[in-house]
Order: sequence, then structure tokens, then C-alpha cells
Amino acid sequence: MARKPVTVNLTAAVGDTIRMVEQLRAATTRYEAREAAFVLTFGQAPEPGDGQAYAREVNKALRKARPDMFTDATTRDFWNGGPSGSADLEIYFYTR
Repeated sequence: MARKPVTVNLTAAVGDTIRMVEQLRAATTRYEAREAAFVLTFGQAPEPGDGQAYAREVNKALRKARPDMFTDATTRDFWNGGPSGSADLEIYFYTR
């Protein structure tokens, strides 16, 4: 049986890495001892390229927020239409 991903919603202005890191740390505290296998990140923006760029920025913040959890994780940058400045993440951890 496949495990459900941990879902995280993040809201931060483009370029606000400090806020991204803070929110990612808070959202993943209970999983601190785990290691992520892969993360799907859906950046919201009116245009696909901007949404993917935002998702890429969030994925870089993951590694700053929790290096032990995300250093070796595979990440994918996706676009989800909507106003800029938020992202939805699906985090899949290795099973124990």
C-alpha cells in the first residue's frame, strides 16, 4: 500500500526565501527524523514559466530549511494557475 504524501501549502512573495524557509521548517517539524525521496511542487502564477520558476525557488528553500531531510530528494517544478506567491507541495518520504 502506498503512503499518502505530506502536503504543505506555502505563501511567500517571490524572492522571500526567509519566509519560505520559516514556513517549510514549521510544516515539516514532525517529520524531522525522516528523509524525503521526492517532492512535487506546484508554484502558482498566472503564467506557466513564472509558476515553475517559483516552484524551483521553493525547492531550493527546502534544502535550506532542512538539509538532512531534502539534500538527496528529487524535486519537480510544476505550475498551477492562480495569483503569484504561493505553492502546494507533495512530499513523499522513504518508508521505514
